[in-house]
Order: sequence, then structure tokens, then C-alpha cells
Amino acid sequence: MGYFLLKARFRWIWLLVGSYVFYMYWNPWYIFLILASTIVDYVAAIQIHKTPQKQKQKVWLAFSIFTNLGLLFTFKYFDFFSHQLQYLVQHFDPHFQSVFLDVILPIGISFYTFQSLGYTIDVYRGNQVPERHFGRFALYVNFFPQLVAGPIEQAKDLLPQFHFTYNWDYQRVVEGLRLILWGFFKKLVIADRLGLFVGAVFDHPGMHSGPVVWLASVLFFLQVYYDFSAYQDIAVGIARIMGIHLSPNFVNRAYIFRSFSQFWRGWHMTLTRWVRDYVYIPLGGSRKGPRRTLINIILIMGVIGLWHGADWTYIIWGVMNGIFLAGERILRRPIERLESTYSNRLFSRIKNLFAVILCFNLYCLSMFAFRAPSISDSIPLLLQTFDFSHIYLNPGIGAFDLYVGIALVILVDGLYIVMRDQPIHVFIGNLPSVVRWLFYFITLTGILYLAVPEQMQFIYFEF
Repeated sequence: MGYFLLKARFRWIWLLVGSYVFYMYWNPWYIFLILASTIVDYVAAIQIHKTPQKQKQKVWLAFSIFTNLGLLFTFKYFDFFSHQLQYLVQHFDPHFQSVFLDVILPIGISFYTFQSLGYTIDVYRGNQVPERHFGRFALYVNFFPQLVAGPIEQAKDLLPQFHFTYNWDYQRVVEGLRLILWGFFKKLVIADRLGLFVGAVFDHPGMHSGPVVWLASVLFFLQVYYDFSAYQDIAVGIARIMGIHLSPNFVNRAYIFRSFSQFWRGWHMTLTRWVRDYVYIPLGGSRKGPRRTLINIILIMGVIGLWHGADWTYIIWGVMNGIFLAGERILRRPIERLESTYSNRLFSRIKNLFAVILCFNLYCLSMFAFRAPSISDSIPLLLQTFDFSHIYLNPGIGAFDLYVGIALVILVDGLYIVMRDQPIHVFIGNLPSVVRWLFYFITLTGILYLAVPEQMQFIYFEF
């Protein structure tokens, strides 16, 4: 409420202080990392803009890249690469010991680093005029709803909104509250309940048969979707209340896709866009010939995997998705010729159904690497899927929890089918008043009575 009571020209102060307090609540010392990125990119962007010499612009850009990626590498990847170095060198010198920092990963560093760095690159490319108001730029880097888990916003989309030319709007506030309510329902009732079963199976794979382990991988995929998209709904909802529009990060039913290119166009869209604009295209994109294009695709997916975490499991997950994307590109023309030969509605439906089943199962296969603590754990877990000697659920999780989770997924999926491409807050707003309030009642009741009592943090807080 204090946000709306303030005059527009002072609102940035309220939000900036609130964003800093929000982040410092977790670890006050890591606020200096955000300040470092903010100051460096603020200065670098202004210097790039006012310097006519291209060489000096490159120096300032390099300064920004080195600082941002240097901080990210130090706090997220240093120990990982140090461990790899120790493993290699000890083959020749068994007494060699690497240096390890053993620091706690700063929450949200992967998100705000990319967002701040993207701003500097855009200024260098001439696509963005540098923000002279330091407070507004600091708010762009630190805006609390999307600070710790995105979406990763481009400066041209978010920075202009911090001039606050809007006032209290009842309809906008209601839409924001709808998104927040829906986000809490997806997180507390669906994602966390699925997480009970997923954790029980993945933590004790030897206690389950192949079908149960495979079911856990499927439900983990759905858990990630409902968990991460729930945070995005909450973040977008909070921002909407204040009149700020954040980019969507997921399409409805992002887990149903006929190709991996379609999947990545609707899943974690702001990260995909960032890697496309600042990594894939500078590498040559699809302009350097078919072979280079395939290499670039696998490379950027490896980057996306590494962005998720400092472990070979994430890299393998990313590379696997890169291979799937590259394979689609190779098979595109043969499939198009096949479609032209058998061009009829029945063939098209069978092909689409087969594509959905194949793509869904291949992605679930990659999730074994994403979920497992290490490669050595993921391999026996994957091999466990071929064990049909016994089929039973872990006694540590009740059948009620599993069945409720699956039932809710089916119900919400049906809702998404009815919604088509509408955002949830728009769909609810178009319902008759009685139905709308019934929806609120059912959702709130579900949160109160079906929410998992165990507190589980959002999955993407780890990244």
C-alpha cells in the first residue's frame, strides 16, 4: 500500500530499498555482489555510449563481461572446475590438491547476472540507450519479484516501466492477486505433493521396479513445470499489482510438445531468448552452414545445462537436449517428404501423437541426469527402469498423496485445454461471477487442506 501512497517520482526508492532488504534477508553479505554488478554495468554502459572509438567500447564491454562472469564463475563454478583439475592432475601426481572456496551459492546469481550483462551488451550493440538514473538501473537489476528466479528481462522491456506513470488500478490488482493465488496452488498443492513421491523414488531407486522409477521421472518433469511456473505466476502477479509487466516464461501445457524446438519455445522462454540473442547468434547461429549450425545448437544447450548448475549431470542434460534438437533438424526434410507422400488427416494425427509420446519420453529420459545427485547415481537409476521383478510404491509415501497429485495434474491439464492460450488471470476474469468465486473458493480450500505440510523451496532457487 505504501507504494501507491508515494508520489510516482519516489516509488523507485521504495521498491529498491524493499528489493535490497528482501535479498539481504537470506544472506546480507551477498548484497555486495549485486551492487558490484550494478555499479560496473551502470558505468560501463555509459562509457560505451559516450565513447566513439570502437576499441574503447570493446574494452568497457570486456570489463563488464569479465566482472559479471567472473563473479558468477567464482561463486558458482570455481569449486567444480577445481575438482575437475584435481581429478586430472592426480593421475600424474597423487599428492596434488586443488584449492576450494566452499562458499554458499548466492541465490539468484545466475538470473541477475544474465539480466545485467544483457543490458550492457545491448548498449554496445546500439539497441539500448544507457539509463542515467542510477536508482532506476539498480532497480532493474534488483527488482525483487523476479530477482531470485526470473524471468530474465531485457532492458528495453523492463527499464522504461520504472518511470511509474500509472496509479492504483482495481482491475490490475485483482488480476495480480489471481496470478498469485494460482501460483501458490500450483506450488503448494501440486508441485510439492508430486515432490514427495519423486523424492522417495529417486532417493531410494533400489526399492522400486522399472515402471515406478519411470513414473517418478515423468512426475519429476511435471513437478519442475508446476514448481517453476508457479514462481513465475507469483512474480508476474506481484509486479502486475504495481503496474509492472513481466515477460511470460511458460506457455500453457508446456509439457505437451511435438518437437523439442516447440518445447524450448514455450519452456523457460526468457532464458532461451537470452542464450539465443547473446550466445547462439554471435556464434553464427544458422548462418555458417548445416554442420556449424548443429554444433552451435548442441553447444548452446550445453551452456544452458551448465547455467543450471556446476555439475556434469546438468551439462549432460543440456547436451542431450542439444542432440535431440540437432536430430530434429537433420530429420526435418525426410519427415516433410514423408508427410507429402502420405498427406491425409489420419496420418497427420498418428504422426502428431507419436511425436508427442516420443518427445515426452525422451525429455523424461534426460531428466534422470537433471535430478540425480551425480553421474554415478544417474546410471543405476536409469538402469533400474528395466527392472520388472517387483512393482510397489515406497512405503514412506502414501498412495493418497500420489493419487491426489496425479488427479490434480489431470484436472489442471483439462483446465488448460479449455483455456487454450489464455493467461489464467484473463480466463478467470471472463468467467461468470458465480463460477469465478467458486473457482476462488476451490483454490483456497485446496491450498488450506491439500498443501503439503513440509516446506519445500522453489526448485529454481538452486540455480
